[in-house]
Formats: sequence, structure tokens, C-alpha cells
Amino acid sequence: MRVVMRIARSAAVALPALLAGTQAVSQSGTVPSATDLTAEIQALKLEYEARIRALETQLSTIEAKSRAVEREAASPVRRAKSTLDNAFNPSIGIVLDGRYASFSAEESAIPGFATGHESERAPEGLSLGHSEVTASGNIDDKFRGNLTLGLGAHPGEATEVELEEAYVQTLPGAGLPEGMRIKTGRALWTFGYLNEQHAHGDDFADRPLPYRAFLDNTFNDDGVELSFVLPSALYSEVGGGLFRGDDTPFGGSDNGLRARSVYARIGGDIGRDAAWRIGGYLLDGKSLNRGGGGHAHGHEEVAHEEEHEDEHEEEHEDEHAHEEVHEDEHGEDFAGFFSGGAFSGDTQLYGIDVRFAVAPTGNARESEVVLQAEYFWRKEDGTYALAEEEEDGMEHLEELRTDSIAHGWYIQGVYKPLPRWRIGARYAWLSPPDGAEIDHDPHAFGMMVDWTNSEFGRVRLQYNHEALDGHEKDNQFILQYVMSLGAHAAHSF
Repeated sequence: MRVVMRIARSAAVALPALLAGTQAVSQSGTVPSATDLTAEIQALKLEYEARIRALETQLSTIEAKSRAVEREAASPVRRAKSTLDNAFNPSIGIVLDGRYASFSAEESAIPGFATGHESERAPEGLSLGHSEVTASGNIDDKFRGNLTLGLGAHPGEATEVELEEAYVQTLPGAGLPEGMRIKTGRALWTFGYLNEQHAHGDDFADRPLPYRAFLDNTFNDDGVELSFVLPSALYSEVGGGLFRGDDTPFGGSDNGLRARSVYARIGGDIGRDAAWRIGGYLLDGKSLNRGGGGHAHGHEEVAHEEEHEDEHEEEHEDEHAHEEVHEDEHGEDFAGFFSGGAFSGDTQLYGIDVRFAVAPTGNARESEVVLQAEYFWRKEDGTYALAEEEEDGMEHLEELRTDSIAHGWYIQGVYKPLPRWRIGARYAWLSPPDGAEIDHDPHAFGMMVDWTNSEFGRVRLQYNHEALDGHEKDNQFILQYVMSLGAHAAHSF
């Protein structure tokens, strides 16, 4: 190629010079001197070399842009499909999730944690999982909207319809500073890595233990969030939000503004084929009778009567067998308070996530390795109320005052050896609240293999080994399919 370029360059310089010299002879009838020809050739050479350099510069620019587009398409940061919406018509997407599950243990409760309905394991046998219907699109040149309905089907029960997301967010043309975005409504808010994405986009059929124990799988309260991508060489984002405070890890908001968040994360590329990101997060708020099922009402009655304790102390003791339990008085089963009690007080949940992705062949569509880990740390200061029914049918209410700490983490790796196949492993661990006096740390190990025929369809086989209560082990087998119809937005890095 270089030889051809040299020949073309020499011809481009010599041919015009030869023509010019021939023209000069024909017009004047005299032969120009060697000095004149040399000067003319040199001038033409400089002129054409300048033109060639300009063309080479343009060619280099075009090639650089082409390589950038190829890297963007193959980058490990972009793992999922990207669907372009019609300008002002909502794009509608449907996700179908079905599975077969087999368990060796009858129960899957996590001692010391009041898990909710969303974090329960799938029904045994054949069942439908969590399907979704999504409508999204630009409202105008300044706003975008999204509505996601979750359909929960449980054998023998009526189908549940959950408003998973319903939010409006600003577009770049909304007049905010560059890099700033506001989202308001109900959404999968920014906390850790998994919380922002829908469950069908996970690498495993179920969420790891920390998400089940601390967030009931997902935090999607009603609220508003502001985020700002900083103008820096590395990807840098900061943000925070205000929320109603009704969703786990909070509950029972009495004024509709009981929780808040802040976060910061940073990331970047390592060469052309690898990318990384690390983030820190905080959820802080108040709870009023979080969890406890039907016991919350009983706790409200007690709290109300305590306000008038001085006036009606004797009457109160006669009508309600109310007793406060303290950790240092006598041996009690404190774990029951944390697992089944209604909590009122302050909650702070901290999180850290780390993610690294590399494409060994330079193309993530062909081969990819993704390592991911998250750590949660929760502090609670308040009271757990636990109601028990006595032999005479009267409700006996006990309270446990606690200032407790619990934490947990998981780490996972997923490897794509072939364009359609992936294998992965995950380990998760929990430390129950220190006030629960539980001498066993729940932990779980999982392995999966999945086959992705296209960006719209995936089939997965997964094995879990859970040791939650220190006694019975649960060996789980899950066969899952996830199929998408219509438009669905890409998941970020």
C-alpha cells in the first residue's frame, strides 16, 4: 500500500510538471533552462504534497471515527441492546418470565431479617415469575416518561399487578446545566448496582441475599432524584433524592417525606477492551411500624396510649398486657423481634459497589468477563414490637429497644466463552443484627449457565446452595426463560 502511495505521489508531482514544461515550449518556442524546470517542479511538488497531507488527515479522521464507533459497539460497558423510541409515540415492551423450581428445604426465611413478599423464593414446580409491561417515550423536547407494570402470578392466587415504575425525567433540552438530570415519580432509584435494573436483566434468576434482606429485592419508593455527571476525564456522577419513606428499608411514612439518599460513583476505561466502576451510597430515613404484618396496628395502639400513660396507666395495664423487653434482663428469643416484629425508628443503609468488565478478544459480543461485588451496612435505632396471642385470646405485646448493626455482601463472576453462552458463580453472606443474638451467619452459593439466542430471548439453568438458619441446607434448581417483545431500553454499565 505504501509503495502504491509513493508511485501515485510521484506521478501526481511529475505529470503536471511535464505537462507544464511541454506547454511552455509550445508557447514560447524556446527550451526552458534546467534551473527554471527545477524551480517549477519544486513548487508543484510542495503544492501537491500539501494537498496529499490534507487528504491523509481527512482519511485519518474518518478512520478514527469509524474505530470509535466499533469500540462503542464492542465495549464491555454496552452489554445490552439499545432501542430507539419513536420521537413522540410511546414504545411498548413486554417481558415474559417463566420457570421451573425445585427445593430441598420447606422454608427459606432469613433469621434476623423481616423479608417481604418480593424477596420470597419462587413457587416450587412450574410457575410464572415476574412479567412486565412497559410503555416509554419522549413527552416533548424537554421530558421523557416511563410506566412499568409488574405482573406477579402465584399458583392458587389472583394475579398481582404492581406499579413498579411511573416517572418523568428531564432531557438535555430541558434547560438544566449540562450533565444534570431530574427524575420524579416512582422508579428503581440509584442505590448499588442491581437496584437500578429490572430483575429480568440480572445475571442470576434471583437476587443475592443482601438485596433480599435489606431491600426486599428492590427500593422503588415514590420520590424525586437529582443526578449530575461531572465534566471530567473519568466518568463521575453525584446525586441524591428525597422519598416518601414507605418502601423497604423504611415504612409507614406519616408525612410523605421520610427518606433521603446521596451517592457518588466514578468509572472509566482501561485501554480499549476493559472498563470499571465503583460507587458509594446512603439511604437514610425513618420507619413507623415497618413489617410485622398485622401487628403494626397493635403497635400503633400502644404508641398512642403511651402518650397518655400518666393519666391512664392503671387502665392501660389492665386492658393490654404490654411489656418492654430489654436485652440484658433475661434470656429471650430476640431473633423473633427482628424477623417478625414491627420496627419504628431511624434507619441508615450504606452501600458500596464495584464492577469490572473486560473483553478478552476485543469484542464483548464474542467473549467477556464481568466481576461484580456489593457490600451493605445497616444501622437501626428504634423499637421492635412483637404481638403474641395468649391462651385467653388477649393480645400480648412486647417491645425490644435496639441500636443494632447488620451487614452483608456478595461477589459474582460471569464469563462468556462463546457469543451465545455464559457461565457464572456467586457467593453471598449476611451478618444478622447484633441485637438478635443469632450465632449463625446466613450464606448462599450459586452457579448458572445461560444461552442467549438473541437480545430478546434467554434460557438459564441455575443451582443454589443456601444455609440460612444453621441447620437445614436448601439445594435449589431453577430453570428459567426470559423473553422480550417490543422495545426495551438498554441497561447501563
